[in-house]
Amino acid sequence: MKMNKKGFTLIELLVVVLIIGILAAIALPQYFKAVEKSRAAEALSLFGSIAGAEQRYYLVNDAYTTNFSELDLDFDGANGSSLRTQSFTVVLNATNVRANRSGGRFPNTLCKNYTTGATGCTNTAICSSLGSFSSTGATACNAI
Repeated sequence: MKMNKKGFTLIELLVVVLIIGILAAIALPQYFKAVEKSRAAEALSLFGSIAGAEQRYYLVNDAYTTNFSELDLDFDGANGSSLRTQSFTVVLNATNVRANRSGGRFPNTLCKNYTTGATGCTNTAICSSLGSFSSTGATACNAI
C-alpha cells in the first residue's frame, strides 16, 4: 500500500513565517521613512507657493504679511497666520514660513526664509535624503 502525503510540515511552515517576518522587519521602517519624506516634499511644494505669494505681497505693500487671507492663494483651513494641512501646521511670520509636524514616527519642523530663500529642517533622518536644505539639525529653523 502506497501512502501519499500531501501538505507541508510544521517546520516548513515555520520557516516560511520566519522569512516573511524578517522581510517585514526590514521593509516596514523603510516604508514609513518614504511616507514621511513624501510628506516633507509636500510641505516644500507648499512653501514654494507661499513664498511666491509673500514676494508678490511684498512688492505691493513693502512688507510681508502674517495672515493667509491677505495672500493671493486660496487655502482651505487657513485661520489667520496658521494653516492646518493633513500632515503639518503651517505658520507665517514676518520673515519665514514654518511647517511643524509633531505626530508620527518622525516629528519635524521645516522652514523657508522669504528673502534669502534658505530652507531648514530639524529632522536630519528625513531631510538629508531630500536635499536642497541650507541647514539641518535641531537648530536649523532657528537660524533661518
